[in-house]
Amino acid sequence: MAEQARSRRNTILVAGTAFGAAALSTTGDLIFNVFHETTAKLVSIGATVAFGGIMAYQAVKARGEQSLGAVAPDRGRRHQLERVEPLVGRAALLDSLTTLLRDVPTPSRRALPVNVRDSQAKIVVVHGAAGVGKTTLALNAAHRVKDSYPDGQLYVNLQGDGETPKSSREALEDLLLSLDVARADLPADVDGRAARFRSLTNDQRLLIVLDNAHRSEQVRPLLPVGAGCSVLITSRKPLSGITLREPVPVSLPDESEALDVLAHYAGRERVTSDPAIALDITRFCGRLPLALRIVGSKLAQRPDLSLSDMKARLEDEKLRMRELVLEDESLHACLMLTYRDLDQATRTVFGLIASLAVGRLTNWHFEHAGTARGAAFAVCDELIEVSLMEVEGGEEASTSYRVHDLVRVFAAEQYDLLPPEERGRHEARLVKAYRDAAVGLAARRAPELGAEVSAGEIGDPVGESGAGWVSAEQERLRWAIGRARSLGMNAEAAEIGEALSYFLDDINLSPGAADWLFDAPPSETRPRVLASLRRARASAAVAEGAPDTALTLLGRDEADAGADPVGRARDEMVVARAYAAKKDFREALDHMTTATDELRAADDPWHVLNSLEKLGEFQRWRGRPELAEQSQREALRLAERTGDLRARARLRRTLAETLGYLRRPEEAAPLLESAVRDFRVLNDRRWEGAALYALGKIYRLLGRRQEAGERYDRAEEIFGPMGERHWVGRVNNARIRVLAGSGRLDEAAATAGAALRIFEEVGDELWQAHTERDIGWLHIRSGRPAAALEPLTHAIEVTARAGDAYAGSMARHLRGVAYRELGRYAEALADLEAALETYRSGSYEWNEAAVTHDVVRALRSDGRAAEADSLEETAAASNPVFVRMRGRDGAQAVPDED
Repeated sequence: MAEQARSRRNTILVAGTAFGAAALSTTGDLIFNVFHETTAKLVSIGATVAFGGIMAYQAVKARGEQSLGAVAPDRGRRHQLERVEPLVGRAALLDSLTTLLRDVPTPSRRALPVNVRDSQAKIVVVHGAAGVGKTTLALNAAHRVKDSYPDGQLYVNLQGDGETPKSSREALEDLLLSLDVARADLPADVDGRAARFRSLTNDQRLLIVLDNAHRSEQVRPLLPVGAGCSVLITSRKPLSGITLREPVPVSLPDESEALDVLAHYAGRERVTSDPAIALDITRFCGRLPLALRIVGSKLAQRPDLSLSDMKARLEDEKLRMRELVLEDESLHACLMLTYRDLDQATRTVFGLIASLAVGRLTNWHFEHAGTARGAAFAVCDELIEVSLMEVEGGEEASTSYRVHDLVRVFAAEQYDLLPPEERGRHEARLVKAYRDAAVGLAARRAPELGAEVSAGEIGDPVGESGAGWVSAEQERLRWAIGRARSLGMNAEAAEIGEALSYFLDDINLSPGAADWLFDAPPSETRPRVLASLRRARASAAVAEGAPDTALTLLGRDEADAGADPVGRARDEMVVARAYAAKKDFREALDHMTTATDELRAADDPWHVLNSLEKLGEFQRWRGRPELAEQSQREALRLAERTGDLRARARLRRTLAETLGYLRRPEEAAPLLESAVRDFRVLNDRRWEGAALYALGKIYRLLGRRQEAGERYDRAEEIFGPMGERHWVGRVNNARIRVLAGSGRLDEAAATAGAALRIFEEVGDELWQAHTERDIGWLHIRSGRPAAALEPLTHAIEVTARAGDAYAGSMARHLRGVAYRELGRYAEALADLEAALETYRSGSYEWNEAAVTHDVVRALRSDGRAAEADSLEETAAASNPVFVRMRGRDGAQAVPDED
């Protein structure tokens, strides 16, 4: 009887507390909103007592017919966390979430809070893309902290990633049943169930895990108010509609963490046996934990399947999604559950953009891929909300977006399923947008194109220079040309090609690509367009090492000679570059001088800038560095005026090289340091490497040999993987003097041999000559002047044919020293005098002083002391550099260094 009485009292207590709290949950907010704080407390206490008595009586009456021997409710239903795989590679994120969930106060039982904010449960939203590991993270954290929630840990799968998300009413039923509410006592509607749930949890310490939430509206009725409760929600959306939430975004693991995930499932020994291949696999999986788990599990099931075999299976983008399936797990199915809920317009725009080459995505792409520009922001917002896309830029002007590789592949596959006619309509619209943008940007360099497109049609592709946009979009512009031809938009294809021809210095063309990109369709008859496309093919031929092809393309007959002076001048620039590629710097200088004069007369500032840049180089090679400096400074001023960061960086590099020839390295260094930074910002690796190479030369002239060597190393790290053999050879050539200057003559000789082999392989005779000149110098430095004669003589012959007066004079200077060391003074003086004549014709005070010292030594060695004294006296009076070099011996000194 005593046991029955206790059971009966417990029933009354539970009923009274539950029903009283339920009533108060519907009136509590009203009490605290209407009355002042003290009065509210009294009213609240009174209401609690009243409801408690009434509800207790009702509970006794309702259960009067039940057996007095009823069993106490099973509280095991309150501890129902799902079992979960261990979380691999995300220790920091797990620790952070665990700390957040453990910070929960102990509620004051059966007392309403005075401060509403203090009464709020902690709501943590773990959100991120499909397959990123949100549920695994949440459940691992929940298991860690369950001791902090002694009243229970409840779990509900809201099925937001399923065909039919669970309704709030169904979820509340699960939660209330877990809290021992009889099914017969469940309120019928959502509001009633939510009120009952809040009342039962108000003074509890509960952890509630709501997995796979679909929307804020689904979750909001499931939230308790008790300060001792925490709600851990996982969702692909951040659920910003829920107030007082703690957002925990889950991003991709880094490379090391991704390898840990793969190793956990595939086996650590297999991964560590070939870490490079394993790393490739993680990249093909986009470091997505779901993909890594599938691939790792497949490898574990198939010991005969090597890492290389799996890599080969994943390499083909079009087949990759088929590999990411294992039993009931499929990345395709996982993504489809999110994709199907997108608006149809969003799916189409997203699929079209996903079909383009990988690259930066901005609002411009979404505005021009959709049917209405105003809908672009809605499309972006929807994709970001469901974690199919991420924001990369913070400021509005530079906002950009990133799409995970596997999501991109998936979206492109879905787009390919659309009817061809529908795809054609959307693609034609985007092709037209690319045409308008490219032509509009090219009009800044070729003003005559301004009439081809209105400013309103261009839009603002990115808030940066045209060169930056074209460089970033070059693969997509190629797509636009090809798609335009397939859609019968031949005029647009030709116009995009014409626009692209004005950015050849800003893009990378693979061999032979120009013949396709700049091929005029048979229907194209516009002279301006035809001339631009022909000029583009000629420029590409020069870059590919086929200068004769360029000269053939730009050959003109007499009838054409007087037409279009601007076009003729632009052609002349390409002709000059072709002659430079043929190592005929005399012709190159003549043609570039003509081009510059004609472009000035035509008021064509962009092409004046480019012609001056090359004119300066040719003037420097022809032994007139002071004229080169003038040309390049003028070009730099024009580049700064246009605001083109790429052109400015390129001109700073070119001018700095000339300043190095003029022995003003202290002025050159900051220009090159700035150029390196700018090319890095532009992500132009090739020009960054070229600037580092030039900076190494300047640091060497400043006596900073270690820093010079470091810049050469960084340049080679860029050029090596790019397959730029010519540049790797130049870097090796530059290292010769750094090594020799440090007394490491054997290493310098080995480096010279490596450089020479590269130039022989690529067929660059002029750089072979430059390297042979340095090999000759190494022989002199090592006391073998006779061995120096052959390479130096060959260098003199090659540079003479090319018209490279400066390089030829350097070789003559060294051969003169070799002859002097051999006692062949007449030949020595002939070479030294020839070099001296070139240096005196330009502003080469340093070189002139260095050669003069060697002439003085040769005269003294030949017994002509009076002539030597006279020359020495004259040189000291006219050239201060000569005095600073007192005692310099060309047989020992490093060329170009004091």
